[in-house]
Amino acid sequence: MLVCDIGKNLNGFSLDVNIATNGVTALMGASGSGKSMTLRCIAGISKPDRGRIELNGVVLFDSEKKINLPPQKRNTGFLFQDYALFPNMTVRQNIMTGAKHKTTHEKQSAAEELAETFHITPHLNKYPCQLSGGEKQRCALARILAGSPDILMLDEPFAALDSHLRWELELELAELLKSFNKPVLYVSHNRSEVYRLCDDIVILNAGKNEVFGDKRTVFKNPATVQAARLTGCKNIAAVDIAGTRVSVPDWGIEFELTEILNGICYVGIRSNYIIPASIAKEGEVVAAFPFEIVSEIEDTFTSILMVRKRGTNLPVIRWEMPKKERAALRGMPQELAFLREYVLFLR
Repeated sequence: MLVCDIGKNLNGFSLDVNIATNGVTALMGASGSGKSMTLRCIAGISKPDRGRIELNGVVLFDSEKKINLPPQKRNTGFLFQDYALFPNMTVRQNIMTGAKHKTTHEKQSAAEELAETFHITPHLNKYPCQLSGGEKQRCALARILAGSPDILMLDEPFAALDSHLRWELELELAELLKSFNKPVLYVSHNRSEVYRLCDDIVILNAGKNEVFGDKRTVFKNPATVQAARLTGCKNIAAVDIAGTRVSVPDWGIEFELTEILNGICYVGIRSNYIIPASIAKEGEVVAAFPFEIVSEIEDTFTSILMVRKRGTNLPVIRWEMPKKERAALRGMPQELAFLREYVLFLR
């Protein structure tokens, strides 16, 4: 179990995070939001100004009690973006450095066993400069696991890899995470990757964890504008609320709520949840409006239509659908509809 409640000020930036997790937790946020700094504080590479970090009952840092264990005593496994392999060591030697407090024979056995697990046995005598990106990543993971860490922290592990290799290594990493059975912190900007690999999500915004919850809840109800954007919502607009009446000036629509919502400043709708009003069931629609197409973009597997309320110069709304559905539309519908269950209310 990881409990991390820390604060740190650095060159005008203020980090203030509170995380408690025992599973695979994603840290998502814009660049500079504090994701990597949080990992560095847990690993002991950076020192927080205040707070407490506890891992599996062991206090790693406590500002009040003046506890600050050095990195080598924290038993954390930290995979850096550049993998941080020792360039003057072979793959075998790199992995062996991770197997602390073991005899040379035990380190060699661990290196060979992990090399087999990560499919890098043929490269044991090579140096990092002779490895591909995927092979470097496998070597770095093997080195980390050789030390039997109490937590695994992965900082954008696939950032430097091409899409085919990313998918191949993601499948391997998914198996690793299932069997790890200890806390994992996973930093990524890729929402689909996060959804596939992680259990919970922390949304960091300007150094603060703005949203924390299981992935299904965060994607279904992101609660904040930043969380909605990071989970892929492309259509977000400011609202005016009077009682239960909601007006969205940028989209030219109004609708009625069943209850008063406090603190709501924006609404959102995911581009693939917009449908023709003609196929909506009675009672499902919160708002419908006549529309016109401003432009159409052909993506790899989808059609993206930029639309707005007909006869206006309002900002466009993104409507996205599989190409097969686009081809199946015989004549454009007269109106588009937002379904009540898919409208996001955001602060």
